[in-house]
Amino acid sequence: MVYIVGNWKMNKTSIEALDFVKKLSSFLDDNALNSCSIAIAPPSIHLPILHPVSNHFDLVSQNIAFENAGAYTGETAAFMLHEYVNYTLVGHSERRLYFNDTDSSLHKKLILALQYDLKPIFCFGETKQERDAGNYLSVIKKQLDDTIMLLPESAMSNILLAYEPIWAIGTGNNALISQIEEVHSYVRQLVVHENGLKNPETIPILYGGSCSADNAALILDQKHVNGLLIGGASLDFDHFCKIIQIAGQIN
Repeated sequence: MVYIVGNWKMNKTSIEALDFVKKLSSFLDDNALNSCSIAIAPPSIHLPILHPVSNHFDLVSQNIAFENAGAYTGETAAFMLHEYVNYTLVGHSERRLYFNDTDSSLHKKLILALQYDLKPIFCFGETKQERDAGNYLSVIKKQLDDTIMLLPESAMSNILLAYEPIWAIGTGNNALISQIEEVHSYVRQLVVHENGLKNPETIPILYGGSCSADNAALILDQKHVNGLLIGGASLDFDHFCKIIQIAGQIN
């Protein structure tokens, strides 16, 4: 299975969002893509209006709160979101950077997501300074050790991972294929050794660093890459559909 997840971030009005997903539903209805799982992560305010027309793809929450309820102004709890979405992003680099998400709070979010049958798409990745220093694998290991590795093995089959090299997002410095494959392979083996998972191939590992129709085929052709987490390129309908078509041709 190839996973294509579009993260709209803080973009699109309700009218624009509804028009997009209606066209996407029609596109997916006309194109047999049984080997692909398509998902969209819109701003949460749009979820109630998009849910009724999302028959051919999944909806994703961009975030969930680290507590179930309470005095947390501006937050949205997992139990409020689970009637609209099947997945939730957890630990996106922008949440870590701008909203101070910590490994401790992300672990709590993972537990709550799984409690309410939301499949977490757990994001991880290193900064440019960490990449340049050469300690990026140890940075990634710590991000995983303090979050998903604390979960029971039974939870791992309901988690997707997404590698986000922060230095390659919106900077024009695209990661090399060898760099992508190195991290994806390392993470898959890490899950085996530290979590005891007997079949690591069951955990999808997506790539999320400036994906577009220009590099999608090459990235998806890598052994340990199971999909893409797409930012800006998912906002344009034609561009996003082109990526989906490319993903549909991957064996």
